[in-house]
Amino acid sequence: RASLARVYVLIDARHGLKDVDFEVFKTLDRAAVSYQIVLTKADQVKASELEACRAKTAEVLAKHPAAFPEILATSSRSGAGMPELRAAMVRLLEERS
Repeated sequence: RASLARVYVLIDARHGLKDVDFEVFKTLDRAAVSYQIVLTKADQVKASELEACRAKTAEVLAKHPAAFPEILATSSRSGAGMPELRAAMVRLLEERS
């Protein structure tokens, strides 16, 4: 869809990237659809584990042309990262208008 601004791909921070995620990335790359990773359940891992997951994910995304480089981390339980996610969505909409 031409009106699709970006796809947000949710990745569980407790488990990191899975094989199915790589298939999604390939599909979005082929379709030239911009996508951004959102690490979920960030409150359920240690800060060092979250940073390791973020670093590994960034390393993988560097090889994918349609991937937006900023990785967001969120927690629905604590609300952490939700304002940043909302702000990213608003910025994207403002850029398109």
